[in-house]
Amino acid sequence: MARLLFPFFLLVWILVFAGPSNLDARDFFLTIGGGFSPSGNQASLEKNVLLFRRTMEKQQMEPFRDDTFFSDGDNPQPDLQVIDAESIPRSNRLMAEFFGSQQDLGLSYRNHELANVRGPSKPDPIRRWFNAIKGQIGPGDRLMIYVTAHGQRSRQRERSYNTSIAMWDNSSLQMQEFATLLDDLPDEISVVMVMVQCYTGGFSHVMFRGGDPEKGLSPQRRVGFYATVHDRPAAGCTAEADETNYAEYSTYFWAAMSGVDRANQPIERPDYDDDGKVSFEEAHAYTILMADTIDLPVKTSGEYLAVVSRFAADDDDNTSLLKNDEPYRVVLQYASPVQRRVLDDLSKQLGLEGDNRLVDAWRASRPQRRRGRGRPESEAEQIRKRIASGVRTRWPELANVMNPKSIELVTTLQDRFVGAIEQHPEYSRYLELKSREESSPDEQYLRVKHERLLRVADNVLLAENLRRLDQPKELANYLAIVAAEREAL
Repeated sequence: MARLLFPFFLLVWILVFAGPSNLDARDFFLTIGGGFSPSGNQASLEKNVLLFRRTMEKQQMEPFRDDTFFSDGDNPQPDLQVIDAESIPRSNRLMAEFFGSQQDLGLSYRNHELANVRGPSKPDPIRRWFNAIKGQIGPGDRLMIYVTAHGQRSRQRERSYNTSIAMWDNSSLQMQEFATLLDDLPDEISVVMVMVQCYTGGFSHVMFRGGDPEKGLSPQRRVGFYATVHDRPAAGCTAEADETNYAEYSTYFWAAMSGVDRANQPIERPDYDDDGKVSFEEAHAYTILMADTIDLPVKTSGEYLAVVSRFAADDDDNTSLLKNDEPYRVVLQYASPVQRRVLDDLSKQLGLEGDNRLVDAWRASRPQRRRGRGRPESEAEQIRKRIASGVRTRWPELANVMNPKSIELVTTLQDRFVGAIEQHPEYSRYLELKSREESSPDEQYLRVKHERLLRVADNVLLAENLRRLDQPKELANYLAIVAAEREAL
């Protein structure tokens, strides 16, 4: 009988929350980007803003307002950190690789190159912006918020979700204040957030009034997609100039939305439910599948389930509730088409099979203790050291890279130096092994992908348990959130 509640409450949400189609509805875009200082304002943050703009243009979006707040605003002083190692002469790069350090090689600073920046990424301009749109945004309008910045963990033990967006001049804006800024806008708007800063999962609680679960959901329809959970850093911030090497949440989410990657090459559109469009939910799912990073992405519906639903306990009187280690066939029985695609594809990627795969995934997600002192030295590293030793035999002065002879080897004698390394009999083998190691999956990334599978499975089981708990209000809220996540640009 409980399962009949699903279509009923979906109908209730459509009639009460969605209301009639509003042909005059408008979009408002707010982009917050950049670091807390020049040394923390990496090139990838600028590139992410440009990527978002390209995505909106490709989708032919014409917002009523489109405002960007980035680092120091229109201040002409250098504020962006860029690393372009390829701009450094070959001799210098080889000297760093074999005899020095490659850290920050090619580092420079310049002013950001974003056009139409409304102001600096600081709390006061953001507060003024929200105050300014109160009289503009109205019923049926949509506010889309994209944050590509740094983030900070909550400093309050009892409010672990009150994380912060790190802003220029070492300022910050906490989740609960951000929720309050949204609270002051009309109830009848919808809000979509995509946030990729560290500890960004804390902002999932923006769904509640004042960011506080005890105050209940906001009457606004708020959904968000977050790079990682509230207590972990996120992947992404890099000063590297070549954005085709970026592997972080924005890269995959906006590719799914636009159909092209950062190099403007087409991707296979992730229309996992075959309805002819790519929804926010599907872009999030695509990121979970494709991103080899440390991120553990979350979305509003899953975080809501964590608050209002639960798993069966050993001493539970409600014997109908599901446990968090159910057989895989049970999970698939209650999974949506998008969830089923994620679970099956992650299983293939991770080599998981059979009904016991949730337990297998949990075991694989645990860090393995290693005996001895750290990882063994790779074969590529061993060859690198042999090449360096051979070249140093020819030029003993390379024991110190600041020796005058070492400086000659990257200037007037650079051809001899480059030749000595590249003509070494093991150099080709070194490049081959180095490339193989760089492209092989990182153990940490594999553990996180197991965690992603478990989180998706948990959401499936918690949703079914919510239906079995006989909580009609919470179920209706959940269905409303899911419906909003399944919308598209």
